[in-house]
Amino acid sequence: MKTVNKKINHSADISPTFCILPWIHLSTRPNGHMRLCCTSNASSVGALNDKKWGGEVGILKQAEGLPANFNHTDLKTAWNSDYMKRIRKNMLSGKIPPSCSKCFKEEKQGYQSKRIWENRHWFKKLSVTKLLQDTKRDGTIPNKIYYMDLRFGTKCNLKCIMCSPHDSSLWVSDWNKLYPQIQNKSLKELMVWSNKGKVHGASYNWYKNNQGFWNQLLEQIPNMKQLYFAGGESTIIPEHYKLLETCVEKGYAKQIDLRYNSNGIELPEKLFKLWEKFRSVIFHFSLDSIYEQNNYIRFPSDFSVLEKQLRRLDETSDSVSVTIACAIQVLNIYYIPEFIKWKLACRFKKINAWPKSAGLIDTHFVYHPAHLNVKILPLEFKKEVVKKFEDFYLWLEKEFKSQSDFLKHPYGISRLKGMCQFMLSEDWSNRMPEFREYILKMDKIRGLNFKETFPEMAKLLDNF
Repeated sequence: MKTVNKKINHSADISPTFCILPWIHLSTRPNGHMRLCCTSNASSVGALNDKKWGGEVGILKQAEGLPANFNHTDLKTAWNSDYMKRIRKNMLSGKIPPSCSKCFKEEKQGYQSKRIWENRHWFKKLSVTKLLQDTKRDGTIPNKIYYMDLRFGTKCNLKCIMCSPHDSSLWVSDWNKLYPQIQNKSLKELMVWSNKGKVHGASYNWYKNNQGFWNQLLEQIPNMKQLYFAGGESTIIPEHYKLLETCVEKGYAKQIDLRYNSNGIELPEKLFKLWEKFRSVIFHFSLDSIYEQNNYIRFPSDFSVLEKQLRRLDETSDSVSVTIACAIQVLNIYYIPEFIKWKLACRFKKINAWPKSAGLIDTHFVYHPAHLNVKILPLEFKKEVVKKFEDFYLWLEKEFKSQSDFLKHPYGISRLKGMCQFMLSEDWSNRMPEFREYILKMDKIRGLNFKETFPEMAKLLDNF
């Protein structure tokens, strides 16, 4: 292996395709499948349901080709599986692994991808030189995991429009009503929920009464720098609290950062008290629009309740940082300017406090389901979005004209432009029939009205 300069400060110093995550991190799906990271699955989503790379890109595979799952796969074996070793070798040789194409497509359009911000974050905390020195020629690395993304099943108190029973238990009743009605062949294929998630030994209860998993995880706690919790909804899952309490009891909490993606509905006082025992907490509050539009997207939430929870989080201790995490999709991209203006008008003390996200909001793209990805929009409507954003840039430049740092910030206007470029980069408009059928049927099931809630987008339900 080539010698690496000890003053490494950017992934390009190692390889233009390097991402630190395969050296430090594993992620879970709610059914117990292990994966490279929380966004790797999205790399296979496109204009068609072509199941590129087998349709399970990002999922760790065992030697026989079946998914590695915590119900039956040893964590140590998965960590240095042929799959993980191949990913590491590809990155060091400058190749883009299929599981990682999502990040590189976003970067090509000027959007700050997960790869970029994870590298930026971890290069400051760990010795990348040491990680590479400990990497063998075949891609094997020491059995030390610093960062785990844990998704303890699907128990959730929302059934967001972009979700499914794969990630939310509350979605099951709606899926049972929706799926038999679907006429569009592509939509039908996309909305499949096979065997209630029990495929290849998977189970949504994989973490319950699974002492083998807990033993393996607790062996890694002395190495752990960050624990990340996402949906289901971790704040209503007992095992999430059990893990935090165990970290405190064993004396490792002060070396661990906690990170959440959460809908913020349930925030008991005991959680705030536990947070005080850890080094820091990063709470990404999932919010996708304002007022009735957010209630529609993140059904059946109540925006007034969410506002109160944001105010509670805004009063937490200095060790807790909070961001608004917005999932960019068909239903909200047109309204992002209003969302950002609302956030700025709230004058929160710590939510996306400068320089986080340039003081605006965090964003990431919806890839699943594909018929809600912004690339499906017809070109004429994409042009309307771009025009609205261009007017918004002028507003931002006027508001922040005395703050040159803001105008140059990679997560400010630059990222918004990257968002629009990403939307324009591919034409998936052949999925519009899927979108129309999905929205109209979901409106009937939930008693909602898309055209009234999103009046400027009402024409999307008609043929252009």
